[in-house]
Amino acid sequence: MVAFKRRSVLVMSVLLLGACTRPESAQTAGPAAAPGAPLASNSPASNPAAPQTMLYYVCGKPGIDAHAKSPDQAHPFNLGISFVSASNGAPLSHVAVRLRRHGRVLMDFVAQGPECLFAVPEADYRIEGTYRGEMKFEIVQTGTMNNQIKW
Repeated sequence: MVAFKRRSVLVMSVLLLGACTRPESAQTAGPAAAPGAPLASNSPASNPAAPQTMLYYVCGKPGIDAHAKSPDQAHPFNLGISFVSASNGAPLSHVAVRLRRHGRVLMDFVAQGPECLFAVPEADYRIEGTYRGEMKFEIVQTGTMNNQIKW
């Protein structure tokens, strides 16, 4: 996983198949998925020449969807979620996030802002958020940008 910080927005990309190279100055985190784990059903794991599936996310301040662009224009952000306080609606940062599909963890990171956008293949996903030790989740579909998890 490679992280780039730009204008108080954290942009991350995850390579699911193959190796990931990074510049020495880039901040890195642990892998989001097991190497060789295919995400899209049209990329059989038995075919090493199959196209690699990339997942992207960006997290930041409220309103990030107005100016954030996916690093791969062929795969725009198609899923969004925000983290808020149930008592007063205040945005919550530093939420530990896991994105799952069919039980497999595809992404695992700490959101530096209260809103996150994802560029992922069309499907249903389970987004888990842990804030101050309490885990909550939502089952979400691609195409919905206004999902919320409240504590």
